[in-house]
Amino acid sequence: MRWFVSLSVVAALVLAITGQPLAGPVAAPEIKTLSMGFGVDPVFAPHIIAIEKGWFREAGFDRVETKTFTAGALAGEALAAGQIQLWTPGNLPPISMRHNGMPIVILGTNTLAYIDRLVVRADANVQRPADLYNIRIGLLEGSVASAVLDRIAEYYRLDVRRFQVVNLPPPEQLTSLINNNIQAFIAWNPWPYLAQQRANVKILHTGTVSNFADDAGRRVQTSHTRSIFVTSEDFIRRSPNAARAMMRVLLRAQMYVSDPKNRDEVITTISRFMQQPVEQNRALWGDYSFDPRFDKKYWEDMKVYTDFLAKTGRIRNPVDPLEYTYTRYVEEFNPALVTLKGKWKP
Repeated sequence: MRWFVSLSVVAALVLAITGQPLAGPVAAPEIKTLSMGFGVDPVFAPHIIAIEKGWFREAGFDRVETKTFTAGALAGEALAAGQIQLWTPGNLPPISMRHNGMPIVILGTNTLAYIDRLVVRADANVQRPADLYNIRIGLLEGSVASAVLDRIAEYYRLDVRRFQVVNLPPPEQLTSLINNNIQAFIAWNPWPYLAQQRANVKILHTGTVSNFADDAGRRVQTSHTRSIFVTSEDFIRRSPNAARAMMRVLLRAQMYVSDPKNRDEVITTISRFMQQPVEQNRALWGDYSFDPRFDKKYWEDMKVYTDFLAKTGRIRNPVDPLEYTYTRYVEEFNPALVTLKGKWKP
């Protein structure tokens, strides 16, 4: 982490002095309107900062559109259809879609997000992992939450088939938990935070640390989620200048939001943009590491979820994640950020 903060400081100094990111100038983008799939959590801090500071306009885009989707699959389909140029999901849905013929490419990591939390009602009497058999667990099937539950079962030697899983999107998970229609859920921010504000709950697993009675405080990584920048093969091939410009802006914004001196400004800005309480995003901010590096850990996180999808029969013939990873734009921005190169070529 010290290395990354230092890199952020260096990048900030370069920007302050030259007004340019670490890489050189980029040719004018082939398109003037940039459309992005969007959500409402701090993951989108780089996007929001870049919009609010006018950096996309500086890069040659006259207009930036943000579009929300009710499901990741719909966003992926919109990406493949050219309706959006950037999708920033957790890493499991793109792996699934790529294996099922969707021509998508990973351009970068937005943030590490090992924060898929197991939230349980305090009155559910869950003390040990095996107690999970006795309650109803809400999660969004096909999301990273499914993989996290599988990892919990694998680590604690539980039978995943015995879990009483209820397929619900996160907003409905929260309502159902409050009403005791389910007694637990696995989800990402802001839903665990909101559950803690509105109900008497316990976080029995943070995604990296267990809080079960027998091993409380032990590091047990069940989440390998990272928010990633995804685009379509067609966008890179037809509009390489636009793709490069988009990534330069996002990388510049990542450096900005990861700099501790910008913390308060960034939290205030994204809270205003998303119309959320500042105190909520201040409480969640420490969960995120806006780390753009392509390294062994990137490959490992992608491989864990690839193996999960293969094991559960959701994909066949698993493909190395590097086969659909394009690292060139990040390497152009700063070669030090790429220690493991992608194999995809335009």
